[in-house]
Amino acid sequence: MQVPLFPLSTVLFPQGVLPLRIFEPRYLTMVGDCMRKGAEFGVVLITKERESGKPAKFHQIGTLARIEDFDQLDDGNLGITCRGNQRFSVIEHHLQDDQLISAQINIIKDNEIHGLPEEFSPMREFVRDLCAREELRDWARTIDPDWENADWLSCRLAELLPLSMESRQALLEMSCQKRLSKLSGVMRENKLI
Repeated sequence: MQVPLFPLSTVLFPQGVLPLRIFEPRYLTMVGDCMRKGAEFGVVLITKERESGKPAKFHQIGTLARIEDFDQLDDGNLGITCRGNQRFSVIEHHLQDDQLISAQINIIKDNEIHGLPEEFSPMREFVRDLCAREELRDWARTIDPDWENADWLSCRLAELLPLSMESRQALLEMSCQKRLSKLSGVMRENKLI
């Protein structure tokens, strides 16, 4: 599968919401193409700051993003809202003439845990409590709760907890079971559950 890549300094998780401000011509073109074709683009975390005139270096595991909404912002730029879909790995990539990165990818098949194992139920209650907080009301409106889905829950926790982007990237790259176990350990160490 061939997709355009958007290297960013953030990690997008499956079913996560990502608002973006688009102003560079290459990404305006990419967004227009994706909207016309109903196609997705890949979001990947930048590994190093870009050197002047050189393309960004990025992690090889990312998440496909589908545009759900768009609007012209007050500053005249394009604002889009995307939702994460499937994880993928980059097989190879190249820089197009317009400086957009195009990549050949493989979809990562998730061996999803069906149902949330009982040992992780305190994590579910933690996220439910956060969703009820006033300061997270806007975020809570963007999610489509699937409280018994272990993959969904682990991805929401990875978004919500105060983690570095490299830690979030490591969680994105893990299987659902490993991600749940890692998050459970972090939460217990910090007395969150």
